[in-house]
Amino acid sequence: MNADIITPLTPDATASIDRGSRFESSAHAAFPLVELVYPTPPRENRWTYGLRRVDRNGRVIDKSVVAALGWCAGLRLCGMSAGGGVRLTVCESGKNRITSDRDLRLAARTRRALAIAAGDQVLLVADTQQMAMTVLPLRAVDRLVGEACEDNHAESGQS
Repeated sequence: MNADIITPLTPDATASIDRGSRFESSAHAAFPLVELVYPTPPRENRWTYGLRRVDRNGRVIDKSVVAALGWCAGLRLCGMSAGGGVRLTVCESGKNRITSDRDLRLAARTRRALAIAAGDQVLLVADTQQMAMTVLPLRAVDRLVGEACEDNHAESGQS
């Protein structure tokens, strides 16, 4: 009954508009739809990531990262400081190792150097080209992400 008096706030662009006794199409008022396409480069299969907690014995249980490197139980790993973390590679005299369950076990010396304790989370990054694993405590990840965000902010010219 009074429904014809109330007009919609966002009318359909293809609807007809009542102009007294004649109807006009409002289709010409519609804006063209523009699709923005940003090409996304393909992701390299070089990297495998895992975010896990360190247990009280220094174990970090993440089978996918160890499997990506093809590392088997009993391997010894040497560590070298890298960007706030440690980069592990296979060596005969390493104190870090792959357990019989194919988990990473970080030696006490490595945990102290990284200042990580039981319950802390670490990011494991397998590099399948270099056959190495990087272990980063979350504070190192926070720093890297913060630097990347500041660089993007500076490049965009925003203040």
